[in-house]
Amino acid sequence: MHLQPVGRAAFARLAVLFASGAVLPPPESASAAVKLSNGMEEVRKAASLIPGYGPPDIAFPAAFRGRWRVQNRVVDVKAPLGEEAAPAAALRAARALMAAEKPLLYEARFLATESGGISITNDKADGVALSANAYSGPVIADRAFNAEHRAAAQPGAFPLQDYEARWEATNPNVLTLACRGSLVETKVTKRSFDAPFEGAFGTSEYARIADAGSEGVMSSVPQIIAQRVQTKYKWDAAADGTLRQIEALELASTFDPTATGFADLAGATPVLTVKSRVVFTRE
Repeated sequence: MHLQPVGRAAFARLAVLFASGAVLPPPESASAAVKLSNGMEEVRKAASLIPGYGPPDIAFPAAFRGRWRVQNRVVDVKAPLGEEAAPAAALRAARALMAAEKPLLYEARFLATESGGISITNDKADGVALSANAYSGPVIADRAFNAEHRAAAQPGAFPLQDYEARWEATNPNVLTLACRGSLVETKVTKRSFDAPFEGAFGTSEYARIADAGSEGVMSSVPQIIAQRVQTKYKWDAAADGTLRQIEALELASTFDPTATGFADLAGATPVLTVKSRVVFTRE
Protein backbone atom coordinates (compact mmCIF):
# COMPACT_ATOMS: atom_id res chain seq x y z
CA MET A 1 0.00 0.00 0.00
CA HIS A 2 1.19 3.49 -0.83
CA LEU A 3 1.02 5.82 2.17
CA GLN A 4 -0.25 9.24 1.16
CA PRO A 5 0.81 12.22 3.32
CA VAL A 6 -2.23 13.97 4.68
CA GLY A 7 -0.34 17.25 5.02
CA ARG A 8 0.61 19.31 8.07
CA ALA A 9 1.01 22.82 6.64
CA ALA A 10 0.06 25.54 9.09
CA PHE A 11 -3.27 27.29 8.75
CA ALA A 12 -3.14 30.53 6.83
CA ARG A 13 -4.72 33.39 8.74
CA LEU A 14 -8.37 33.64 7.75
CA ALA A 15 -9.59 37.17 7.25
CA VAL A 16 -13.10 36.49 5.97
CA LEU A 17 -15.68 37.87 8.43
CA PHE A 18 -19.43 38.03 8.66
CA ALA A 19 -20.58 40.78 6.35
CA SER A 20 -23.09 40.96 3.55
CA GLY A 21 -21.70 39.77 0.27
CA ALA A 22 -22.60 37.55 -2.64
CA VAL A 23 -21.12 34.13 -3.14
CA LEU A 24 -21.42 31.75 -6.05
CA PRO A 25 -24.21 29.16 -6.05
CA PRO A 26 -23.17 25.59 -5.32
CA PRO A 27 -21.52 23.88 -8.28
CA GLU A 28 -23.75 21.43 -10.14
CA SER A 29 -20.88 19.29 -11.35
CA ALA A 30 -17.21 18.67 -10.77
CA SER A 31 -14.28 16.90 -12.34
CA ALA A 32 -11.11 15.70 -10.70
CA ALA A 33 -8.76 12.75 -10.35
CA VAL A 34 -7.62 10.98 -7.26
CA LYS A 35 -5.53 7.91 -6.68
CA LEU A 36 -7.06 5.37 -4.33
CA SER A 37 -4.74 2.63 -3.17
CA ASN A 38 -5.47 -0.84 -1.94
CA GLY A 39 -3.45 -2.84 0.54
CA MET A 40 -3.39 -4.79 3.74
CA GLU A 41 -5.91 -3.59 6.30
CA GLU A 42 -3.34 -3.89 9.08
CA VAL A 43 -0.92 -1.60 7.28
CA ARG A 44 -3.62 0.95 6.56
CA LYS A 45 -4.80 1.06 10.16
CA ALA A 46 -1.25 1.29 11.47
CA ALA A 47 -0.45 4.14 9.09
CA SER A 48 -3.58 6.02 10.15
CA LEU A 49 -2.15 6.29 13.66
CA ILE A 50 0.93 8.14 12.44
CA PRO A 51 0.37 11.93 12.37
CA GLY A 52 0.32 13.09 8.76
CA TYR A 53 -0.19 9.66 7.18
CA GLY A 54 -3.10 7.52 6.10
CA PRO A 55 -5.24 6.73 3.03
CA PRO A 56 -5.74 9.61 0.56
CA ASP A 57 -9.52 9.45 1.03
CA ILE A 58 -12.16 7.10 2.39
CA ALA A 59 -13.03 4.44 -0.18
CA PHE A 60 -16.73 3.61 0.25
CA PRO A 61 -18.31 0.43 -1.18
CA ALA A 62 -19.45 0.67 -4.80
CA ALA A 63 -23.12 0.40 -3.83
CA PHE A 64 -22.93 3.83 -2.12
CA ARG A 65 -22.58 5.47 -5.54
CA GLY A 66 -25.14 8.13 -6.43
CA ARG A 67 -27.39 10.59 -4.62
CA TRP A 68 -29.22 9.99 -1.37
CA ARG A 69 -31.84 11.67 0.75
CA VAL A 70 -30.54 11.92 4.32
CA GLN A 71 -32.34 12.08 7.67
CA ASN A 72 -30.06 13.06 10.53
CA ARG A 73 -31.31 13.10 14.12
CA VAL A 74 -29.18 14.02 17.15
CA VAL A 75 -29.86 11.48 19.90
CA ASP A 76 -27.30 12.34 22.57
CA VAL A 77 -25.24 15.37 23.61
CA LYS A 78 -22.61 15.36 26.35
CA ALA A 79 -20.04 17.78 27.75
CA PRO A 80 -17.60 15.40 29.53
CA LEU A 81 -15.52 18.21 31.07
CA GLY A 82 -18.49 20.37 32.04
CA GLU A 83 -20.57 22.83 30.07
CA GLU A 84 -18.10 25.65 30.68
CA ALA A 85 -15.43 23.74 28.73
CA ALA A 86 -17.62 23.07 25.70
CA PRO A 87 -17.96 25.54 22.79
CA ALA A 88 -21.08 27.44 23.80
CA ALA A 89 -22.58 27.88 20.33
CA ALA A 90 -21.95 24.26 19.34
CA LEU A 91 -23.48 23.01 22.58
CA ARG A 92 -26.61 25.13 22.12
CA ALA A 93 -26.99 24.04 18.50
CA ALA A 94 -26.59 20.35 19.32
CA ARG A 95 -29.16 20.49 22.11
CA ALA A 96 -31.59 22.33 19.88
CA LEU A 97 -31.26 19.62 17.25
CA MET A 98 -31.80 16.90 19.82
CA ALA A 99 -34.98 18.64 21.05
CA ALA A 100 -36.33 19.25 17.54
CA GLU A 101 -39.44 17.37 16.48
CA LYS A 102 -38.05 16.51 13.05
CA PRO A 103 -34.58 15.36 11.93
CA LEU A 104 -32.37 17.37 9.60
CA LEU A 105 -33.19 16.64 5.95
CA TYR A 106 -30.65 17.11 3.19
CA GLU A 107 -28.98 15.39 0.23
CA ALA A 108 -25.65 13.59 0.01
CA ARG A 109 -23.68 12.28 -2.95
CA PHE A 110 -21.00 9.62 -3.52
CA LEU A 111 -18.89 9.57 -6.69
CA ALA A 112 -17.42 6.69 -8.67
CA THR A 113 -13.71 6.12 -9.05
CA GLU A 114 -11.89 4.49 -11.90
CA SER A 115 -8.60 2.60 -12.07
CA GLY A 116 -5.98 4.98 -10.76
CA GLY A 117 -8.31 7.94 -10.68
CA ILE A 118 -11.81 9.35 -10.39
CA SER A 119 -14.20 10.76 -12.94
CA ILE A 120 -16.86 12.94 -11.32
CA THR A 121 -19.63 13.21 -13.88
CA ASN A 122 -22.65 11.74 -12.09
CA ASP A 123 -23.75 15.02 -10.52
CA LYS A 124 -27.49 14.54 -10.97
CA ALA A 125 -27.56 10.79 -11.52
CA ASP A 126 -29.96 8.58 -9.62
CA GLY A 127 -28.25 5.88 -7.57
CA VAL A 128 -30.65 3.12 -8.65
CA ALA A 129 -30.07 3.86 -12.32
CA LEU A 130 -26.33 3.97 -11.75
CA SER A 131 -26.37 0.46 -10.35
CA ALA A 132 -27.25 -0.83 -13.81
CA ASN A 133 -23.78 0.20 -14.98
CA ALA A 134 -22.28 -2.77 -13.09
CA TYR A 135 -19.68 -0.53 -11.50
CA SER A 136 -17.73 -2.43 -8.85
CA GLY A 137 -14.94 -0.07 -7.79
CA PRO A 138 -14.76 2.16 -4.71
CA VAL A 139 -16.48 5.52 -4.44
CA ILE A 140 -15.71 8.66 -2.45
CA ALA A 141 -17.97 11.21 -0.79
CA ASP A 142 -18.49 14.44 -2.71
CA ARG A 143 -17.40 16.53 0.25
CA ALA A 144 -18.24 19.90 -1.32
CA PHE A 145 -21.78 18.91 -2.31
CA ASN A 146 -22.40 17.24 1.05
CA ALA A 147 -21.05 20.17 3.09
CA GLU A 148 -23.23 22.71 1.28
CA HIS A 149 -26.42 20.69 1.64
CA ARG A 150 -25.84 19.78 5.28
CA ALA A 151 -25.03 23.38 6.21
CA ALA A 152 -28.14 24.73 4.47
CA ALA A 153 -30.31 22.21 6.34
CA GLN A 154 -29.38 23.56 9.78
CA PRO A 155 -32.07 25.53 11.64
CA GLY A 156 -31.89 29.21 10.75
CA ALA A 157 -29.35 28.59 7.96
CA PHE A 158 -29.13 30.69 4.83
CA PRO A 159 -30.50 29.31 1.52
CA LEU A 160 -28.45 26.64 -0.25
CA GLN A 161 -27.40 29.03 -3.01
CA ASP A 162 -25.59 31.20 -0.45
CA TYR A 163 -23.13 28.44 0.40
CA GLU A 164 -20.02 27.70 -1.63
CA ALA A 165 -17.75 24.80 -0.75
CA ARG A 166 -14.30 24.42 -2.29
CA TRP A 167 -12.76 20.95 -2.39
CA GLU A 168 -10.74 18.90 -4.84
CA ALA A 169 -10.63 15.12 -5.01
CA THR A 170 -6.90 15.41 -5.74
CA ASN A 171 -6.49 17.11 -2.35
CA PRO A 172 -9.32 15.57 -0.32
CA ASN A 173 -8.03 16.68 3.07
CA VAL A 174 -8.93 20.37 2.78
CA LEU A 175 -12.48 21.69 2.53
CA THR A 176 -13.57 25.32 2.83
CA LEU A 177 -17.18 26.42 3.19
CA ALA A 178 -18.06 30.07 2.65
CA CYS A 179 -21.36 31.84 3.24
CA ARG A 180 -22.05 35.58 3.28
CA GLY A 181 -18.62 36.58 4.51
CA SER A 182 -17.98 33.69 6.90
CA LEU A 183 -15.48 30.94 6.14
CA VAL A 184 -14.90 27.56 7.75
CA GLU A 185 -11.86 25.48 6.78
CA THR A 186 -11.69 21.79 7.68
CA LYS A 187 -8.33 20.06 7.33
CA VAL A 188 -8.15 16.30 7.93
CA THR A 189 -4.93 15.26 9.66
CA LYS A 190 -5.68 11.56 10.21
CA ARG A 191 -8.16 9.04 8.86
CA SER A 192 -8.83 5.33 8.77
CA PHE A 193 -11.59 3.04 7.54
CA ASP A 194 -12.49 -0.63 7.69
CA ALA A 195 -12.86 -3.08 4.87
CA PRO A 196 -16.61 -3.57 4.22
CA PHE A 197 -17.81 -6.79 5.87
CA GLU A 198 -21.30 -8.32 5.72
CA GLY A 199 -23.13 -5.05 5.21
CA ALA A 200 -21.09 -3.01 7.67
CA PHE A 201 -18.44 -0.33 7.25
CA GLY A 202 -16.68 2.00 9.68
CA THR A 203 -14.78 5.27 9.20
CA SER A 204 -12.85 7.67 11.42
CA GLU A 205 -11.43 11.11 10.63
CA TYR A 206 -9.64 13.62 12.82
CA ALA A 207 -9.50 17.21 11.63
CA ARG A 208 -8.67 20.73 12.68
CA ILE A 209 -11.38 23.27 11.96
CA ALA A 210 -10.81 27.01 11.63
CA ASP A 211 -13.98 29.09 11.83
CA ALA A 212 -13.79 32.74 10.80
CA GLY A 213 -16.95 34.72 11.29
CA SER A 214 -19.67 32.12 11.82
CA GLU A 215 -20.55 33.61 15.20
CA GLY A 216 -20.25 37.18 13.97
CA VAL A 217 -17.01 37.88 15.82
CA MET A 218 -15.34 40.83 14.11
CA SER A 219 -11.81 39.54 14.36
CA SER A 220 -9.28 38.27 11.83
CA VAL A 221 -8.29 35.47 14.20
CA PRO A 222 -10.38 32.33 13.56
CA GLN A 223 -11.71 30.05 16.25
CA ILE A 224 -9.88 26.73 15.99
CA ILE A 225 -11.10 23.38 17.28
CA ALA A 226 -10.10 19.75 16.80
CA GLN A 227 -12.78 17.21 15.94
CA ARG A 228 -12.95 13.46 15.40
CA VAL A 229 -15.93 12.00 13.53
CA GLN A 230 -16.50 8.26 13.76
CA THR A 231 -19.25 6.67 11.68
CA LYS A 232 -20.58 3.12 11.52
CA TYR A 233 -22.68 2.18 8.48
CA LYS A 234 -25.01 -0.82 8.13
CA TRP A 235 -27.11 -1.95 5.18
CA ASP A 236 -28.81 -4.88 3.45
CA ALA A 237 -28.12 -4.96 -0.27
CA ALA A 238 -30.51 -6.45 -2.81
CA ALA A 239 -29.57 -9.57 -4.75
CA ASP A 240 -28.19 -7.45 -7.59
CA GLY A 241 -26.02 -5.43 -5.18
CA THR A 242 -28.15 -2.25 -5.16
CA LEU A 243 -28.93 -0.37 -1.98
CA ARG A 244 -32.15 1.39 -1.10
CA GLN A 245 -31.27 2.35 2.46
CA ILE A 246 -28.21 2.76 4.65
CA GLU A 247 -28.33 3.30 8.40
CA ALA A 248 -25.46 4.95 10.25
CA LEU A 249 -24.43 6.01 13.73
CA GLU A 250 -22.23 9.12 13.82
CA LEU A 251 -20.22 10.27 16.82
CA ALA A 252 -18.62 13.73 16.58
CA SER A 253 -16.15 14.47 19.38
CA THR A 254 -14.80 17.99 19.78
CA PHE A 255 -11.45 18.55 21.52
CA ASP A 256 -9.60 21.57 22.84
CA PRO A 257 -6.51 21.70 20.56
CA THR A 258 -4.52 23.64 23.16
CA ALA A 259 -4.79 20.56 25.39
CA THR A 260 -4.61 17.75 22.83
CA GLY A 261 -2.84 19.08 19.77
CA PHE A 262 -4.13 18.01 16.36
CA ALA A 263 -2.73 14.51 16.13
CA ASP A 264 -2.32 12.85 19.51
CA LEU A 265 -5.56 11.71 21.14
CA ALA A 266 -3.93 9.40 23.66
CA GLY A 267 -5.78 9.94 26.92
CA ALA A 268 -7.58 13.02 25.63
CA THR A 269 -11.11 13.78 26.81
CA PRO A 270 -13.45 15.60 24.40
CA VAL A 271 -15.15 18.80 25.53
CA LEU A 272 -18.28 17.93 23.53
CA THR A 273 -19.70 14.74 22.01
CA VAL A 274 -22.71 14.62 19.70
CA LYS A 275 -24.22 11.29 18.67
CA SER A 276 -26.53 11.15 15.66
CA ARG A 277 -28.55 8.48 13.90
CA VAL A 278 -28.45 8.89 10.14
CA VAL A 279 -30.58 7.21 7.50
CA PHE A 280 -29.76 7.37 3.76
CA THR A 281 -32.51 6.55 1.25
CA ARG A 282 -32.45 6.75 -2.52
CA GLU A 283 -33.94 9.85 -4.08
